[in-house]
Amino acid sequence: MPNIGGPRSSRRRLYASVVDSILLYGAPAWSEAAKKQSYARQAVSIHRRACLRMICGFCSISHEATYVLASIPPLTLLIDECSRLYLRRLENVESEEQAKTIEEWQAQWTCSRKGRWTHRLIPNIIPWIKKRHGEVNYHLTQLLTGHGCFRSYLCRTNNDTGDQCPVCPVVVEDVEHVIFRCPRFTEEREVLHHLFGGPLEPETLVGFMLEAESNWLAVSTFAQSVMTRLRSEERARRR
Repeated sequence: MPNIGGPRSSRRRLYASVVDSILLYGAPAWSEAAKKQSYARQAVSIHRRACLRMICGFCSISHEATYVLASIPPLTLLIDECSRLYLRRLENVESEEQAKTIEEWQAQWTCSRKGRWTHRLIPNIIPWIKKRHGEVNYHLTQLLTGHGCFRSYLCRTNNDTGDQCPVCPVVVEDVEHVIFRCPRFTEEREVLHHLFGGPLEPETLVGFMLEAESNWLAVSTFAQSVMTRLRSEERARRR
């Protein structure tokens, strides 16, 4: 499934669920072996790949941020949940065990040192994974992860020779500067500020998106406009 085009994220999620159903077949029988990283590595790699395809993200995105944006827990937590449900199969405890999985997932997300830009936007995973609207796509994922056509990211991955903003020479062109500060996108940003009733910050962006589908679409349109322009600028520099 390509990053641009193809099924939307809700349909990609269906494919990811099928992949996980196959991966988790018989999990209670082999859950102890999966605690060894060398045994679980291949299955985790497949699980992460399905999640990346769901969010149309780059392979450089951390495992932790990938799972949060896909609203799918890490495979190791899903294995543990399957094992607990099997041991308590005579009880009606599915919702209880799912809540425990989310609690453990939240603890891991809070303590992790990876995906910190995404964590700044989505510190609490529950509102995100329980959202009733919104499709994640190629451009929006770049905004939510910082992995995209930002010069700081391109420089870090050896795809650019400098990381400074072309209109703010003393400022690094990272995701926060581009989305929330850079004067190149003031006009597009004002549309969001009008809907929000004031300036948006990283800590308020996702909450704004989750309030209404129209807000989500506005941010998605903004992300597409910004990332398309950054991509054009990158191509111009390469030429």
